[in-house]
Amino acid sequence: MKNILSILLINCILSQVVFAQRLLTEDFNYSPGQLTAYESGANVSGGRWTHISGINKPLQVVEGSLSYPGYITSPAPGSGRVLMDSTTISAEDAYISFDTVRNNSLYVSFLLKVDATVNLSPHDLASGEYFAALYSGASNSSYGGRIYIRKGATENTYNLGIAAQAYTVTPISWINNDLAAGSTYLITTAYQFVSGSRNDSAKLWVNPPLVPIEPPAQASSIYTLAGPSPKITHFALRQEYNTTLHVGTPKCEIDAIKISTSWSDATLPLSLLSFSVVNNNGYSNLSWVTTHEINMKNFEVQKSFDARSFETIASVPAKNSVSTSSYSYIDNKLLTGVGYYRLKMVDNDGAFSYSGVVSVNGKLPEKISIFPNPVVNDLVLLHPKAGSEASIRVISMDGKQAAFASVQPDAIETSIHVSNLRKGNYIVVFINGKDVQSLKFTKQ
Repeated sequence: MKNILSILLINCILSQVVFAQRLLTEDFNYSPGQLTAYESGANVSGGRWTHISGINKPLQVVEGSLSYPGYITSPAPGSGRVLMDSTTISAEDAYISFDTVRNNSLYVSFLLKVDATVNLSPHDLASGEYFAALYSGASNSSYGGRIYIRKGATENTYNLGIAAQAYTVTPISWINNDLAAGSTYLITTAYQFVSGSRNDSAKLWVNPPLVPIEPPAQASSIYTLAGPSPKITHFALRQEYNTTLHVGTPKCEIDAIKISTSWSDATLPLSLLSFSVVNNNGYSNLSWVTTHEINMKNFEVQKSFDARSFETIASVPAKNSVSTSSYSYIDNKLLTGVGYYRLKMVDNDGAFSYSGVVSVNGKLPEKISIFPNPVVNDLVLLHPKAGSEASIRVISMDGKQAAFASVQPDAIETSIHVSNLRKGNYIVVFINGKDVQSLKFTKQ
């Protein structure tokens, strides 16, 4: 699964504890087509991405996802990726928004696959072109934490670098390792807010070590403008072609963007491999599977009836195992409608992130249904909520009772063993007070 990414830092002044929350996960779970609504385009993102500038070459979502070992987000079946191209003058730039961050640290991770290096700046050029950045406004000067690219020292390779501002203000700090075109890399950047002026830093890692504590940066740059630190509200993708130098941003693919205020949430392969809920006789049975749990405290099970306002109904301790771990929880309140559930995954340091939302319909059945049909061993009957003396009878075609089972009060699903019946057709009858319903089935 692709992976996810952001965490909103909230300063709790009274307790002096910093909480982290995922700010954004972008897996491009859209149909192929134009990413934004610019010039009445397809807007497959539904408005999540906003046009900044450029009058040509709109950003496109194409079929297929990128992946990287151990990096997990939440791609849907048929998920796509963004294709960028630098061959057109004044191509489109666009951004995606998240909650404003103006202190501590902000991390951005994404997957990058450069398809061709032909239009990149020469290796010996100090400037290069930036193609992704943090963004806080409507002017070019509002870009920060810029990720630059140039050709590598060998053919069909490239280098990446970072600058807190434009390279004309802050020199680019390059990672000189040559990266191969056609390969997928995990890119992580950080913007660290430091009190005072002219000392914020932007950092860059390529294929960072998957460790819980932020490692030394592979490249870093200091913000040198006077005045307060900028607020950060967007992440932008940029396409550019220099007609004088005939160089530009890369023809590349970008996917699985995660934005967070926690290093571990932005980079580690958390852990949540699956999360599901089923209706078990009117009660919600939740189950989830994790791997690579590191410094986790617990899972808070949260419930909602409108998919917006959630409350915690249980806390399940984390096992903190690097191997696969399985969990389950049964909500002991009978379902009366649709229930929505999510997990709040809490680290030992108080940082947390959320799972996706799963739902289950607890609407009680009004008519009986059966499966499987034909049946070999066990016949499962879905039925209205059972009273105190409800029962199930299996009747042969000659009118004789072939099997009988009492039904547990309040149950809405009952299994009856029929493997000892002879092959042929039968009638299953559900008796619930004055309500009597029947269906025909075949025993194989």
